[in-house]
Amino acid sequence: MTAPHRIQPAAVFSIPLTTCVYALCAALLGVSLLPPSLLALAGLRALVLGPLRMGAAVPVGDVALYCLTLGGCVYAFFFCGLLVMGLSVRALSLAVKPGRYAAFAPTTIAWMILNSVHTIAFRVILPLVPAGYFSTMYFRVAGCRMGKAVWLTTASLLDPYLITIGDGSVIGGDAILSAHLFADGELFLAPIRIGRDCQIGAHALVCPGVTVGDGATVGIRAYLRPGRRVPAGARVSSPPPRAGGESFRSAPRAPAAHRIPR
Repeated sequence: MTAPHRIQPAAVFSIPLTTCVYALCAALLGVSLLPPSLLALAGLRALVLGPLRMGAAVPVGDVALYCLTLGGCVYAFFFCGLLVMGLSVRALSLAVKPGRYAAFAPTTIAWMILNSVHTIAFRVILPLVPAGYFSTMYFRVAGCRMGKAVWLTTASLLDPYLITIGDGSVIGGDAILSAHLFADGELFLAPIRIGRDCQIGAHALVCPGVTVGDGATVGIRAYLRPGRRVPAGARVSSPPPRAGGESFRSAPRAPAAHRIPR
């Protein structure tokens, strides 16, 4: 006779935690939608409902203008959403410091909550504005220490409050800068520092604790293991192609097992 299945305490704890996190994310989305919704309602009343209440046909020009207003509302949502999410991540990051933490330590729970908020921006908005003012604004507000004339063509700056990017550096398309690593039942957080005038290639993977010196170049699809230090002016080459060819858009692959630096 098999023993009855027992629910693990961690699973019981995760249910209310996940519910609360979803509620927080829904509330933040609601706050982000408020200004564009008010703008859309104002345009609807002025351009469409006004003529209809007077029994007149709605002019084609007013319909076109209202459609343009709705397009503006979308970008208003982008701005408000990234601002609200960025400020929320920045506030929650005050409880998250570099170090090693158990799976359900208070710092780990705080990191999970802010990571859920960051995921909304990362999945919903940032892919639509991967470069330019919107993404740069979000990462700065979220705590990324970013210098002047930095060019981002990726939305994958994970844990932005632990990332520093120097003046004039370029982060290539779909490059991943991740200041966290979960292995052996522990969450490992360590800052990433990119110097001035650095080039981080497309699809590169930069792990926690990495330091890249001024003027260094990291090749396309390169992998910088946790804690690695790249000297100033150095070049980290891309991995050689696999047998049979390799798709240019393939993501970098990390080793099967990580060892957290101690």
